[in-house]
Amino acid sequence: MGMKKRIAKLQQALAKQKLDAFLVRVNEGDNQNVLYLSGFSGSTALLLISRKKAFIITDARYWLRVGGEAPDFTLVKVQRGQKVTDVVNDILKKLALPATCKIGYESALISVDVSQRWSKEIKGKLVPTVHVVERFRQYKDEHEIGLLRKACRSTSLVYKEVVPLIKPGLTENELAFEIDMRLRKHGAISNSFTSIVAGGPNAAVPHHATGNRRFKAGEPVIMDFGGLYPGGYCSDITRTAFVPGKKPHGRMIEIYNLVLAANKAAFKALKPGIKWREFDQIARDCINDGGYGEYFTHGLGHSLGLVAHDPYDYENDPFDIGMVVTDEPGIYIPDFGGVRIEDDVVVTASGAERLTNAPYWRF
Repeated sequence: MGMKKRIAKLQQALAKQKLDAFLVRVNEGDNQNVLYLSGFSGSTALLLISRKKAFIITDARYWLRVGGEAPDFTLVKVQRGQKVTDVVNDILKKLALPATCKIGYESALISVDVSQRWSKEIKGKLVPTVHVVERFRQYKDEHEIGLLRKACRSTSLVYKEVVPLIKPGLTENELAFEIDMRLRKHGAISNSFTSIVAGGPNAAVPHHATGNRRFKAGEPVIMDFGGLYPGGYCSDITRTAFVPGKKPHGRMIEIYNLVLAANKAAFKALKPGIKWREFDQIARDCINDGGYGEYFTHGLGHSLGLVAHDPYDYENDPFDIGMVVTDEPGIYIPDFGGVRIEDDVVVTASGAERLTNAPYWRF
């Protein structure tokens, strides 16, 4: 879907909600909805979208860049020292919108301080809205899926490259450095989140803070990492490897095989129409049946897209074509260790496709 179609969908939503215009702000990179709607990837901008027109307001840092990234928007320049609300009022005046016009804003992303200031300074009635744009972001079009597939395949290559580096004596931080370096080597702009490397008993902590513990032969190493790639889309993969030099504990092998079976069972069942809780329960039942249900302590996955945890209405919206989700069961036994295996998958008309293709461990 091109940006024009996204703008059109939002303009249709404005009409349904009886809004005359809509404000979408990014401040220091805090809102990917601006990127989603306009293509602009800079850190600071304000979109003003009426039922017929679309404007992007930004400062001199981006004037030469914004035209190439957001060609479907009319650029309005904020001069140094000028209040952005004055610029908004100028646009509203040119649009011939009255002081009684209703202007929506994203209440979940705008602070009370900013909303109060906008209400005083903008000549229109500010109306808080929730997840108007996010509902569009829940399902990816073919272009988005292509970017995600490329990101996930590149990230899978990183895993293949770092596994041979794992050895006794290597630290978690040293392995995390190798992961991060290779993410950039394979095209990532940055990490999509701070890489997690957890060895031995630390693997029992689902979100362990990577440290300087050295690996020992035979123990598990959980690696959870991802990259943010050109185009703005993220990857998120987890694999559990084992330090060479000693056969892993028999119980650890049992746990690994059970987690992998849960991952595959959930993937096999994924299709349009099922709900999040059903997807989660399939993997949970598998681990429960194996006797380790109490050690699967988090949800099965999350939406993935412009951020590692992309918006999704988990309670109400069933899966549909274009939904991209992680499939990441895990078992975590305190003072012993743990296993997590995570793939990024997209829902298709016939089921699902794995976007990540990193190999699983073989004993």
